[in-house]
Amino acid sequence: MAGVCFLAVAGVVMLWQSYSLFAAGIRRVQSGLLLVAMVCVPLFLGAFLFARSFSDESARRRVVRRVVAALFAFYLVSLFAALIVSRIDFENFAGDVAFYRENIDLMTNFQPFATIRLYLRALKYNYIGSGIPIFNLIGNVLLFMPMALFLPALFPSMQKPWRFVVLMAAVLLAVESLQLILCCGSCDVDDVLLNLAGTLLVYFLFRISAVQRLLRRLYLLPEANAGSSGAAADDKAPLTNG
Repeated sequence: MAGVCFLAVAGVVMLWQSYSLFAAGIRRVQSGLLLVAMVCVPLFLGAFLFARSFSDESARRRVVRRVVAALFAFYLVSLFAALIVSRIDFENFAGDVAFYRENIDLMTNFQPFATIRLYLRALKYNYIGSGIPIFNLIGNVLLFMPMALFLPALFPSMQKPWRFVVLMAAVLLAVESLQLILCCGSCDVDDVLLNLAGTLLVYFLFRISAVQRLLRRLYLLPEANAGSSGAAADDKAPLTNG
């Protein structure tokens, strides 16, 4: 019952935060960390307690996979709301598009490391304060890090590094292209580099043997000899309460 209660709380928070994100967006790293805590803590506590009520390991794995899938869906909704929807002023969309296109040089950067160097110089000489550079540098590194857990946990094929790198590069380029098409936010190649760097850092950290063993014990990864068929079998296994 405690696990179900925690899962219910997490579900309510996810629905409320999804509405808030679409309405107001998320502009601060602190807000993002608070959001993570408000959703992840009750969700993981609920998953842990609820999974322990089952004696069958495949049923426990299935519970955890469903919780991870729900959290992944919430994460995708949050990203779409924060990066796209919340940045569009629908009442003044035409005027914003015209301004964006008139200042396209300021809103785009296709030269690798140009923006990164600009922010590093700003930190060094402190001519625009430290808030904006730190928010953009650290925020972009952190933003897509959860993909390094979600994708391999839910899609076994993503445990192959080259597939993960190709998919992440395509996703990040798609996000920047969508921002350019909709004239919302900056289209910056350095955003892609920072996003990809943070994601790959976590991805290869999770490939350390000790970390992989821990993730398997937490049912976040399939067993080493299970492969795709094992993960699929877990999804089809009945939930038998022990």
